[in-house]
Amino acid sequence: MRIVLIKSLIRLVSLLPLSVAQSLGNWLGHCFYLFPTKLRRTTEINIHLCLPELDSKEKKQLIKESLSQTGIAIMEIGAMLCRPTPKLLTRIQSISGKEHLDKSLEAGKGVILLTPHLGCWEIAGLYVGQHYQATTLYKPPKIEALASWLKHARQRSGATLVSTKDSGPRQLLKKLSKDRGVIALLPDQEPPAGAGVFSPFFGIDAYTMTLATKLSKKTGAKIIFGFAERLDKGRGYRLHAIPAEKDIYDDDLSLAITSMNKTIEQCIRQVPHQYQWSYKRFRKRPEGSNNPYTKI
Repeated sequence: MRIVLIKSLIRLVSLLPLSVAQSLGNWLGHCFYLFPTKLRRTTEINIHLCLPELDSKEKKQLIKESLSQTGIAIMEIGAMLCRPTPKLLTRIQSISGKEHLDKSLEAGKGVILLTPHLGCWEIAGLYVGQHYQATTLYKPPKIEALASWLKHARQRSGATLVSTKDSGPRQLLKKLSKDRGVIALLPDQEPPAGAGVFSPFFGIDAYTMTLATKLSKKTGAKIIFGFAERLDKGRGYRLHAIPAEKDIYDDDLSLAITSMNKTIEQCIRQVPHQYQWSYKRFRKRPEGSNNPYTKI
């Protein structure tokens, strides 16, 4: 019954005009801010940790805007999962840096596309699936009964999704080695135990995936960062593709991962209010360090 209700709510929200859904999401985010929610507390902690250069007024404003964007992301998920892909992609108003991705593919080595939790990553995934032979690594939802439905929805534009719980990394390696295509990863999601290293992220040690740099080293694939900026007042989206800095290809793993996190930071600073600050990015700590979220 619970699963039926969740699917029905998502489909119902998908019927709303996107601008209306986003307006409702903005209101929902305002509620997240007004009440002592866990989302608000985590957002506050992360912004205070990562952006100490902001004064108290600037931090308060960013927290409000971030929670509004969180609400919008929740309310637009219906459209992203249920609407026809061609209709959704008409909402993309412009694309910057696409030539970097295309040039890397033309070199015949494949592309590793890193898309952090910034803006509307769902529409970025749909665009990549529509225009490239793409394979995306994803973390299955906690509610297993939703897994198949969500996977089908996210694959409808043409992408292939592989799970972190199965042989996903091996399938990604095969895709790059044989097909020289595009694979997509979320680089700011905490990896499984043993699959990451601690590296600075906004000056804070964060347990960070090593998969992208290792796959690049094995296959010669180029690394591109991408995100879909959400435009104001329901005007649609702007896609960004940004080439990695040369240090990400260094043989020194620590230097390569530091470079990856540095570029993610640069992406976030372009639209800081659209980053998912409500994610507990620093939950796993180096030995002897305190978990900043323990009181939440």
